[in-house]
Amino acid sequence: MITVFDIYALALLLVSMSLFVHRYVRQNPPVYPYLIIASTCLVANWLGEAGGGIFAMALLVAASFSFLGCLLYPSWRNMSGHGKAPSSQPGKN
Repeated sequence: MITVFDIYALALLLVSMSLFVHRYVRQNPPVYPYLIIASTCLVANWLGEAGGGIFAMALLVAASFSFLGCLLYPSWRNMSGHGKAPSSQPGKN
């Protein structure tokens, strides 16, 4: 039987994996955000089939926001490098 969790999880998984492949061809993206989305879709689909509907939908919404993060901020590694403070060493002023 096909449920809304199957459709939502499969659609989110296909879109995120196609975005990963598209970015993999052009640049070197980090893998861990896409793995988190895939594992969240897997767990949410299993949970939805087992009867935990509200928790499965919460996981799928969280995975959707993680996908939006991957879509809007493609270079996760460079996000932390913008606000680096200069290193202060004793004796150098």
